[in-house]
Amino acid sequence: MTKVNLFFEHFPAFNQSYVADMVELLAEDKSVDLEVNALKESDYKSSAKVQLAPNYFQKRLYERFHGLISKTYKGLSYWEIKWLKNKAQIVHLHHSFLFKYFNEISKLDVNQRPKLVVTLRGSDTYLRPWYDKRWSDFYKNNSDKIDAFVVMSQHQKEYLQKWGVSENKIEVIPASIKLNINSPKHLGANKIKIVSSFRMTWEKNIEGNLRAIKHLVDKGYDVSYDIFGRGKDIGEVYFMIDKYNLHNVVTIKGKVENDDYVKQLKDYDFYLQLSKSESLSISTIEAQSIGLPVIISNAGGMPQTILNGESGYAVSFHKNDLAAEKIETLINDKVKYHEFSKVAIANAQKKFTNKIEVEAYINLYKRLTDNV
Repeated sequence: MTKVNLFFEHFPAFNQSYVADMVELLAEDKSVDLEVNALKESDYKSSAKVQLAPNYFQKRLYERFHGLISKTYKGLSYWEIKWLKNKAQIVHLHHSFLFKYFNEISKLDVNQRPKLVVTLRGSDTYLRPWYDKRWSDFYKNNSDKIDAFVVMSQHQKEYLQKWGVSENKIEVIPASIKLNINSPKHLGANKIKIVSSFRMTWEKNIEGNLRAIKHLVDKGYDVSYDIFGRGKDIGEVYFMIDKYNLHNVVTIKGKVENDDYVKQLKDYDFYLQLSKSESLSISTIEAQSIGLPVIISNAGGMPQTILNGESGYAVSFHKNDLAAEKIETLINDKVKYHEFSKVAIANAQKKFTNKIEVEAYINLYKRLTDNV
């Protein structure tokens, strides 16, 4: 068995319950001896056992004691000492901004420490290195000490190399969802219900999504648009709703637990997300699994999530009029809509289930430890 430690800030983060689903499945695999470490407790309940960090004084006492009894542990943090003592073969960091916890252990001889893996989910690749020297320095000066970086898409892999990370250290393993069995949808004759789910930030192109809805309203379509999520730019949502006079069309649903959100998805007809930057988009995958045709931007790794022209459409993020036209095409062709719904479900089941992600991780862990 491969002894693996997964390391989180909290397990899982609110908007990453899909990670918990994957971890629970990984824990069931007989080839892996799994331990989950976290700095903070999460409200999300998981069957995976989580070891939480003790308080500050307990950690400091632990570090000082082991630093005195062994030169090997001198200068290492609480978790680094734990990983060495427990003879972990793989330590996998899932919240990449915690890379400081790899600082000292990464300096040890590669044969005296676990293999170190870091998952990158988006802003840590596309945004932070541009303005935060800690990130650019980490990639430029320390990425050679990390044994593997996991990214969500081929586009993210290519972008990460911009910062000095070697291509042979980057593994593409898309995030995944539970396997759900759903029937293809038929488009009714009543109000067209469109949905989005994202963090309220500039990179999600809040105005672009609302402008696409505005185009449909101006053409006389009876539509409703619900937005799930929260974030620091939520004020823009309210402002643009008012600017385009969409008060009777748009509803801000806010923060909703993922299981409840997925259940509600079945009530919608289309999923819309015209992001400016995106490593993948788990929401796009979830929508397809329910049978929703998806209209997305072609930014980053988003096109990897769909079959363009078969399960949805990808357009340039600034072409919100074209996004509206694609929705209009399917509104006016109910047979085509039903075909898109069938392909959307098949696409999600074929490429983005937990089983596929877990198998990819097990293969990565095996490859890293076989090289010891």
